[in-house]
Amino acid sequence: MKRTFFQTKLSRALIAIAMLFVLAWWNPGFIMRPIASAAQVVAFPFERAFSFLLFEVRDVLGFVGSIGELKTENERLIREHRDLLSDQAALHDIRSENESLRKELGLAPRAQYDLISAEVIGEDVLAQGKALIINQGSGSDISVGMPVVVGKGILIGRIDAVFVGSARVRLLSHPDSLVAAMTTEGEAKGAVRGEHGLGVLFDMVPRTDVLERGHSVVTSGLGGDFPRGLLIGTLQDPRYTTDKLFQQASVVAPVKYGDIRFVSVIVAEKL
Repeated sequence: MKRTFFQTKLSRALIAIAMLFVLAWWNPGFIMRPIASAAQVVAFPFERAFSFLLFEVRDVLGFVGSIGELKTENERLIREHRDLLSDQAALHDIRSENESLRKELGLAPRAQYDLISAEVIGEDVLAQGKALIINQGSGSDISVGMPVVVGKGILIGRIDAVFVGSARVRLLSHPDSLVAAMTTEGEAKGAVRGEHGLGVLFDMVPRTDVLERGHSVVTSGLGGDFPRGLLIGTLQDPRYTTDKLFQQASVVAPVKYGDIRFVSVIVAEKL
């Protein structure tokens, strides 16, 4: 009895499915239109909600994608800005170096002397800031004893050691530095020497010579080590020596030795 009932239900279901396939294939308008309309009415709220959800998801995905693109673009702009700053700094440094070199070469007394231009590449640490290292040496015919100047003939020292591609400049402030000098105003004569490595001193000036504050001190040319007339500095604080036998005064150099970047080595004096 149960088997007959099950078979009856199954046979009815199969018949219904077969009829639906026939209707779908035949597609009679008077039957399918009402069914389609009813299905559309039932499905419309779901379709609307699904469409809204689909648009929202698409917008969110687009927004997330745009954030990723903006982040990538921002990183690229940061890199370009950083590279630009680096290029500007390098360009500024090159421009400053060229201007300094042009200034030094333009002011150097080339009409009077044969000069070799050089760049300061460091300081001699053993000399405690009283000696500079330049990038010209024996390969450029630099030799020990040659005067070293800046500008229009401001003496800063002399070559005291020469290497293949470099040389050492002993500054006037070095304790072992000694230069025959005189004033341009009263022609007081003496010697300029390093004052214990702390500065420059115009010393051994006879009591009878006129020595005044503000007078300029230049090389006298005595001894033949330096050409005559190279500027050394300006006198400050003239005074008698402790034994009262001579006069002396501090000398203020017109340049700061620690700021010098380019120099000229006097190879020979033009005749």
